[in-house]
Order: sequence, then C-alpha cells, then structure tokens
Amino acid sequence: MKMKKTTILLACSAIACTAILAGCSKGVFGNGGQEIRFTTSSSGSSATKTAYGADQNGKQALDWEENDAITIASLQAVVQDGVNAGAHSSNYVVNEVTSTGINSKARVRNEGTNGLVWTDGEDSFDFYAVYPKVGTEKTNLTLTPSGDVTATIPNLQPLNGNASDKTVEGADITYKEYKPDMKFAYMTAATTRVAPSTKNNAVSLTFDPAFTAFEFNVSSADEEEIVLTMFELLSPVPDAAEGETPSAPDVIAGNFSMKAGSDISAEDAVTVTGGTNSIKVDMSDDPQTVDDKTGLTFTVFALPVANTAALRLRFTSQEGTDGSKTSWLDMKYGKNATEHTPGAPVIFEAGHKYRINMLKLPSSQWKISIVPIFEDWVAAEEEVVIYI
Repeated sequence: MKMKKTTILLACSAIACTAILAGCSKGVFGNGGQEIRFTTSSSGSSATKTAYGADQNGKQALDWEENDAITIASLQAVVQDGVNAGAHSSNYVVNEVTSTGINSKARVRNEGTNGLVWTDGEDSFDFYAVYPKVGTEKTNLTLTPSGDVTATIPNLQPLNGNASDKTVEGADITYKEYKPDMKFAYMTAATTRVAPSTKNNAVSLTFDPAFTAFEFNVSSADEEEIVLTMFELLSPVPDAAEGETPSAPDVIAGNFSMKAGSDISAEDAVTVTGGTNSIKVDMSDDPQTVDDKTGLTFTVFALPVANTAALRLRFTSQEGTDGSKTSWLDMKYGKNATEHTPGAPVIFEAGHKYRINMLKLPSSQWKISIVPIFEDWVAAEEEVVIYI
C-alpha cells in the first residue's frame, strides 16, 4: 500500500496574549477600605484566555467568555464585609467581553461577595490570580494568599461536549471537532510590590498558561473506515542498555504545584507531586468513525512540564466484530532530520499548544508512518518515527 500524498504539520501554536479589565463593582468605602480595581494586560508572552478562537498570524486566539470566573488573592488585602469578611481572596466573574483579532478584553465583577479592599499600614501589596476560580469541579485548584498554586491535570479526558464540523487548510477532509474542557486550561498571574499610592488606579495582572495542550486532527490513510475506541498519549519506559535499570517515564498527568505568575519554563518552577505517564480518551461508549474524507479533532491537556523522552501516540480501533487493533507512533526525529539528531525525542515545551494536522491512520497495519516524502508503509516490526 502506498502512502497518499499528504504531509504532516507539527506546529507549536504560540498562545495569544490577552487583556481583561476590571472596574469597580460593589463599592466598599467604610472603615478605611476601598475596593481594589484590577486590570490585566499582555506582556508579549504566551498569555492565554479561556476559549480557543481563530488563528491570527500564526497564533491561536484564546478568548474570554461571559461568566468565566477567576480567583484573586493577597496576603495584605482583605474582604471587608459579608460572609467572607477577613478572607484574603475573592472570586471575580468576567463580563462585557470584547475581542479583536488575538486581543480579548473584558470587565469583571465580584461573584456574589465583596471584593478585596486596600488596608492601612501596609508598605506594599502582592496580588496573585488563577483561572478558573478555586473550587472548580475536578480541578483540585487552590491558591494561597502568598501565591502558592496546586492543581490537577486528569489522566482520563473524555471527548467534551457536542462536536462541530471544521476544515484544515490544505486538506480535503471535514473534521468532527470536539472542543476541549477549558477548565483544565489553567492560567496564573502575579503582580507584587504594589505601593499603596496605587489605590486610585487599577492593579495590572498578566495571565500566563499553566498547562500544555495537544490538538490532534486524525483521519484514515485510505477509503476504508476506521472505528476508534481509545486514544492514549503515553510516556513509555525509556530504553536502557543491557544490564542497566531503565529510568522512570515522564509523568504527564496528575497533581502539580507552582508559584502563581512564575515562568513555567524555568527549572524547578513546577513541581509534579504525583501522577501517571499516560492520558487516555476513552471512546468505547461512543466510537468515532474516520475515513479519508471524514476525520476527528480533539485536544488533550498535559502537565506544564517539558518531556524528556519521546511521547507516544496510540490509537485503538475495532477489528472485525469482537476484536481490536492498536496503531502507535513515537514522536522522534527521523532519519531525514537536519536540525536535530535522528532518533532524538521531540521536546514539547510547557505552556504551549501543539497542533498535529494530517495525522493518517493505516487501516491494515499496526503502526503509523508519517513522512514528508511519500514512501511505503513501514512494516510492523520496524522502528516507526516521526519526520519533521
């Protein structure tokens, strides 16, 4: 069987920048407390928003949505009145969203409680924020007044919501796209050493991602239908020389901790506190059928840390009436690589979204071969690599 004339695009879509404006909501002006106004703005880094939007000049816009909720905390500021009086954090809700290109702005209001207020006697104030708000279901997200964050990336990530049709430039394929559950698209922000003289102005907070995303666009390499029942993103146990003990695989899902607003690309910025070396999308209750004209698009989230060994893509599909088969691909640089060592793992940086287009599954082989020059399918017993 000859490979069809198609290419693969493995692209890091730099996450677009954002701004969110917070005006005064419920005012608290008694007993020395004035409610703090917040504004967030882009620093030109990979700041993110809460819904993936259109592509703009090589970046994918991520837009705020109405009623998105964030948590802001400060060790020096407090909630003055209400049931949360004395607390050092408060939830805020996004509204009045306006988006232009890759820029998205919004105002926020308090989520049913009074917001943080300035306090007397402090030389400076530190502010930290997270999206989504603390307490969001299944996230295990926490934020302390001193900016310590914990959260969970689940290893089981079902197809989310209802699918819609989309096309990819250069491909004669209509993809059935499932949008990701953006509550796992964590982002954090920090602004520290704010002088009390700022109280008549807004405090600026810039959000940056605390996750890594992978979008897959998959179809069949030929006209024969493939019925998918499972997808796995894996970090296999690395190979070891004879007599040596293999090193541990990368943990790509589970629990992690970090300081809000820190640079997650820095060494030791993110601490993985427990998890697994796999992420699974179970489609067995709703099998997904693809062919050479109809594909499937879905996104998974991984921990905000770079991999050290090659990640593996593994698809399970139906075979006959009762059987199944597995196709897999190790994401390594291949023999045609010029800027990287052949066989070296493709390293995916934390805080980026990676889009893998034109991913073709074979209907009659047990492995996947993807190359930019069109060769025969690789035999099952041979090494399979990805060429970039």
